[in-house]
Amino acid sequence: MDAERHAVAAEPAGSRWFVAEQGDDFAELLPLDARLASAPRVVAISDLQVWRSQFWRLQELVPPALHARAQRLRDPRERERRLLAYALHRLMVARVLGRDPARVEIGRMASGMPMVAGLPNVATSLSHADDFVAIAVARDAGMIGVDIEAIEHETLLDGLAGNVLHPQESDRGEALIDAWVRKEAVLKAIGSGLSIDMNAFRSGQGAAVTELAMATGLRAWSLRACADRARLGLAVPTLDGVLVRFEPGNVDVVSLREQVMRM
Repeated sequence: MDAERHAVAAEPAGSRWFVAEQGDDFAELLPLDARLASAPRVVAISDLQVWRSQFWRLQELVPPALHARAQRLRDPRERERRLLAYALHRLMVARVLGRDPARVEIGRMASGMPMVAGLPNVATSLSHADDFVAIAVARDAGMIGVDIEAIEHETLLDGLAGNVLHPQESDRGEALIDAWVRKEAVLKAIGSGLSIDMNAFRSGQGAAVTELAMATGLRAWSLRACADRARLGLAVPTLDGVLVRFEPGNVDVVSLREQVMRM
């Protein structure tokens, strides 16, 4: 994975990549916020329903390859959700970098893990489920992974405890969905996806992941999100950064550490 990251030429530090540019056609949809540009980690969540009226504009941010991937989905509503998630991912990464989204290219590694072209020091992760989307960006701050799941689908995990929990873990006192989103976030952070079984490692709330060599230094948390209609999983080395709730024309930025500690 490291070799793939560094195979992309990095733009020199201090280049105009990090400078807010004129002519941003989406500035009013997602306003610039200095706290996003200064935070080492940004985790952003939103409800895709509030973006549907802007679908006609946002879909132009989706590159052809991802647009084609979304078109393979049979459900028209799910196609729209997928395209909105891809577009908002690009838009949020652009805001964190202080750049016009037209000048941000998000590609995929061989594993499917998203990466920002030309910036191997920037890690990013995307998750969407039903009408919820979660986006994470880390700059010079190591690995990052997110997962979001609708709480109404919690019952779908019934009977899967053996597939999710490590033999030394127990689901007593905690919803299985919380363990799921934490572990999914860890697997996204290391770029493995579900090629590694969730029950192969432990991922307690805020605990270091010790069973996976690739995840050395990562800790994972689960949080309530979107008015408690979803669970958010986050895997990062530390909680230095911000949590952003965003909708058209507005961003609400809070300390990630303070938000987690209130859970």
